[in-house]
Amino acid sequence: MVRANHPTDRTVAEAAWLYYIKGLNQAEIAKKMGLSRPTVITYLRLARERQIVGVKISGTHFRVNDLADRLCEIYGLEGAHVVPEEENAAETMLQVCDAAAQLLPDFVEAGETLGVSWGQTVSFVSERVPWWPVDGLVVRQLIGSLANPLLPTCESCTTEIARRLSAQCINLNAPAVCSEASLAERLRQEPIISEQIRLLGDCTKAIYSLSPCTENTHVVQFNIATPADVAEYVSKGAVGIIAGRFVDAQGEPVLGELDRRMISADHALLRNMSGLLVVSGLEKLDATRAALRGGYASQVVLNEALAVKLAD
Repeated sequence: MVRANHPTDRTVAEAAWLYYIKGLNQAEIAKKMGLSRPTVITYLRLARERQIVGVKISGTHFRVNDLADRLCEIYGLEGAHVVPEEENAAETMLQVCDAAAQLLPDFVEAGETLGVSWGQTVSFVSERVPWWPVDGLVVRQLIGSLANPLLPTCESCTTEIARRLSAQCINLNAPAVCSEASLAERLRQEPIISEQIRLLGDCTKAIYSLSPCTENTHVVQFNIATPADVAEYVSKGAVGIIAGRFVDAQGEPVLGELDRRMISADHALLRNMSGLLVVSGLEKLDATRAALRGGYASQVVLNEALAVKLAD
């Protein structure tokens, strides 16, 4: 007899109290009660079914769930998670990152390979992922190394996510960008690097954010590209940057000299992964719409104001 299917009302009520009143997340409740996370989920469902807990959806949450459904319908997503606006943009972004972090252990499955991008948003997510082991999970770095170790690099994001999910971490042992295309090509032909790039094709899932094509975009801040490089891509129709790769308004690849100098997952590899896109801010509207149109995400976590514009 499965314990999760026949708990007492007292046990179910304890789980509900910890979740709804004490504010513990499912992983924390599982640890405190000596249960598995799926069992905690079952108990919370039973709490509603047995009327131990009465659920009333507030106007705000009804609105964001309606928005999420509309985004899934418009862009063919498997899931959308809309976060209500906070008092300021910084706090809203942190709430979006926290929501994505809580989702990540359920986004991946045992035995899968997760590709990880980089940047401030992904770094904030990595620091908030609950400590929850996923059997047989492999976490791979999607872009090579960056020069400044103080910035939230792909290595640091990949390592932290792998650590929190008790996964095998595999870094991409090459520079993210080379000074010359010929040097990048020679490095890509090195057996070790060539094999690492080939194995990026094993990534079934990916987590990343994106940015607009502005002069201070993250690829400029990380010294991957110069403002002149970005301007060149914009002249070719680029509106957004996904894991270091430029796309147009329809999500189609926009190629240039920088692509020849980069060592990372390319557009085709990214599209083959089921992506978890984490994004906040209206300034990223065009880039986000491009990513969704281009099929780079199967699930998205974003703020309400951005969701409203995307659903228009």
